[in-house]
Amino acid sequence: MTHVHEIAVRKVKPGKEQTFRERRAAFIRVLKQQPAALVDREFESFLAMPTPDETDVFIGMTTYESLAANARIQRNPRVVWNFLRFARTMDLKAYVYVEPTEGPAFDLADLASKPGQVLEVGVRRVTDRSRFEKTRPEFIRLLSEQPGVRDSWEFRVVKGKDADDLAVGMTVYDDRAALEAVMASILGDPVTQAYFATFEPVALQYATSTTND
Repeated sequence: MTHVHEIAVRKVKPGKEQTFRERRAAFIRVLKQQPAALVDREFESFLAMPTPDETDVFIGMTTYESLAANARIQRNPRVVWNFLRFARTMDLKAYVYVEPTEGPAFDLADLASKPGQVLEVGVRRVTDRSRFEKTRPEFIRLLSEQPGVRDSWEFRVVKGKDADDLAVGMTVYDDRAALEAVMASILGDPVTQAYFATFEPVALQYATSTTND
């Protein structure tokens, strides 16, 4: 059975910060009671590119046994009721279900879990698929050579909101200082520029793990 990972990039509605946290906690408590919801994590974004976010943004991720198991959970009345209350506090910047295609074994429970580690989540709409596939390996090699870069993954989108031509990548950095050094080193590189020209960012977030409660 292939596990599937849900990624929800959530923009908190203005003035709803406290309600967002309270209703998210209630929703997550119910979600974690579902046997097929294997792991749930949350990350708080501190940087978005190319345009800064105007409100707080949180990235919720859940690993499910399968898409079918997720569909069953979404029919649970308690899950639905708590989610609908939660949904009133946010807007979705991106919402996808993904499966890993490249990188080391993916374990959401261990993802950027050490203190200070930074998670980059890139949801991109590919505008030139052939050039994207050609330039991405060169970019990943460049990125992997940088000090402070831990692991990178690529995912295929199997379901989601406005999912046509979407692709998802993740990278873990040692800390914010490492991220800043990597950005300074590679953003102007022709390899990076060639790769970035093949897609439009839907949600490009840099985040750290929360207590998820």
